Amino acid sequence: MTNLSDALEKKEVQAYFTDDNAEQTMREFGWSGQILPTENNQDYLMVVNSNIQGQKSDAEIFQTISHQAIVAEDGSVTDTVVITREHTGKPGEKFYGQTNIDYVRIYVPQGSELVSAGGFTWPDEKKFRAPESWTSEDEFLAQMEKEIGYDAKSGTRITNEFGKTAFGNWLILQPGETRQIQFTYKLPFKVIDKTKKTNENILQKFVDSNTLISRYQLVVQRQSGVDSDFESQIIYPSPWHPSWNEGNNSALASNGMGINKFILANDQIWSLLMKNEKN
Repeated sequence: MTNLSDALEKKEVQAYFTDDNAEQTMREFGWSGQILPTENNQDYLMVVNSNIQGQKSDAEIFQTISHQAIVAEDGSVTDTVVITREHTGKPGEKFYGQTNIDYVRIYVPQGSELVSAGGFTWPDEKKFRAPESWTSEDEFLAQMEKEIGYDAKSGTRITNEFGKTAFGNWLILQPGETRQIQFTYKLPFKVIDKTKKTNENILQKFVDSNTLISRYQLVVQRQSGVDSDFESQIIYPSPWHPSWNEGNNSALASNGMGINKFILANDQIWSLLMKNEKN
C-alpha cells in the first residue's frame, strides 16, 4: 500500500473514471492527472516533453527547470523559464542511445504574453508528412487546443489549452549533448496594488495594518514519468521586503524568495508575503 500511495502521489499511476462521482474523488486526491486549475492571481508552470520517434532515449535525459519571476514597481511580473536537457545515452546503443526529438511545451497562466524565446532545434521537414486529402480536423482536439499566436522570430507556437496558455517548440539532442532553451513571458496579472492596505486578521501578525502587502504564489506541476530538478527565484523591487514564506526547499531573501534546487517528484506550491512600509 505504501508503494501504491507513493506512485499515486508522484503520478506514476493515474486513474480516470467515466462515473462522475468517482472521477471527482480522483481529482480531489490529485490522482486524475489533470492540469490543475489555478486562481487568476496564481503563477503556474508545467513543463511537458513529447518524445517523437526518439525511441527510449527519454530514459537517458537529465532535465533541470530554472524559473525566475521578477516583479516590477507597478506590480507586473515577468517570468523566465530556462530548461536544460542533457542526453547521457551512449551513441548507437539500442533504444536509449538514439537521437532525442522532443516537442517541449510549457503551460503558464492563461493570458500570459510571450516576450522572447530561444535555443531551439528543429526536425528536418522530411520527417513530416502532409495530411491526406481525405483527413479532417479532429473536433475534440480543436475544442481542447486553440492556436492563438505564433512567434515568427523563435518559431514558438502559442495555444490556449485546459485553461492555460502554452508555448511550444522543438529541442533535438544527440547522445552526449546538452542544450538549453528559454522562454520569457509576462503574466496576465499584477501582484502589487498600492491602493490596498492590509486589514485582514490573518495578516496582522505578520505586518502592521498600515503596511502595503503583496502576495505571490507559484504552483508547479510535474509531468508524469519525468524526473526534473527544479529551482526558482522570486525578486521584488526596493523597498519591498519579505515577511513570510511557505513551500518546499524555499527560503526568504532580502528582496524576495529563493527555491533551492531539488528533485521535482510531485506537484508543488509556494507562497510569499512581501511588505512595503514606506507608503
